[in-house]
Amino acid sequence: MDVAAVFVFLLTTVVSAAYLGAIVYALMQIVRASDLIDVEKVVRVIAVIVAPFIGALVWYFLGPHPFGLRLSRDVR
Repeated sequence: MDVAAVFVFLLTTVVSAAYLGAIVYALMQIVRASDLIDVEKVVRVIAVIVAPFIGALVWYFLGPHPFGLRLSRDVR
């Protein structure tokens, strides 16, 4: 193997591990969020699993209630 191939392999491994870590972190934050009702948690987890990059970005940048969207606690 040449040096460039090893570098690309290592870079890909590091980026993939960081990406997977970010997804796991987002899922843990969703599960632990006390201000979300169960329905909101399920929707968030599905969003992160189905579209991990977009779901994780929404959670990190917009927080638990993006655009002010929130189900009332009466919906349970």
